[in-house]
Amino acid sequence: MSRVIYSAAAILMIFFFNLSYGETNGNYIKGLKYYSEMKFLSAIGSFNKAIEEGEKDPKIYFLLGNSYANIEDYDRALDKYNSSLELTSDGLFQSVITHNIGYVYFLKKDYKSSIDYLSRAYLMNTNLVQAFWFKGMAYYKLKDKPDTIKEWEGYLDRAPQGPQSENIRKALAILKSDSFNFERDKLFPQDNQTTVSNKGPNVEPLIDIEGVLDQLKPVDKGKASDTQVEEIEK
Repeated sequence: MSRVIYSAAAILMIFFFNLSYGETNGNYIKGLKYYSEMKFLSAIGSFNKAIEEGEKDPKIYFLLGNSYANIEDYDRALDKYNSSLELTSDGLFQSVITHNIGYVYFLKKDYKSSIDYLSRAYLMNTNLVQAFWFKGMAYYKLKDKPDTIKEWEGYLDRAPQGPQSENIRKALAILKSDSFNFERDKLFPQDNQTTVSNKGPNVEPLIDIEGVLDQLKPVDKGKASDTQVEEIEK
């Protein structure tokens, strides 16, 4: 698991180790292996075959959502997360899925939807303090200074020593200046690039329940073409 939920990591790991892994299905097992190796296209193919064979474990849809998100197929990721939500009644799992939906909307640059889902996730599970970091980033992208400050101060109130605390303190020192201007002043190095990163500095990845995504490097995340996805799913 990544640093994304530093205060809730142990709780979530205990919870997810107790989930059914659908291990009676060979394609599910293969998908888990590919996923653990960060071979997300191959994982997608195996997971989808398991579903075609009748597998209905909500976790398989969650892992499919993460896999699609990591090849930057965000619409398919959202579809699989929503299927996972429909299949589980566990509140903790629902909060994690809802968080990842919010994060993917952030990557899609639908910042208002991202804020909405991240707010829901935190209300469902107050261990998800990183929602304040992401919501602040979304408000920053919307050039909403008061709400950016509010969300990041909310993070510091709840996690003064959290993984993003130093990032936030440095950003707030600039943002709170009376002379701050979104067009002129940039909080993050990425803001000065021609192509602005969606993520800002050191943003944690999707919440992961397999201990995989914390090892992910940018080279592993190249977007696959629709043709590649269609071929691997056959």
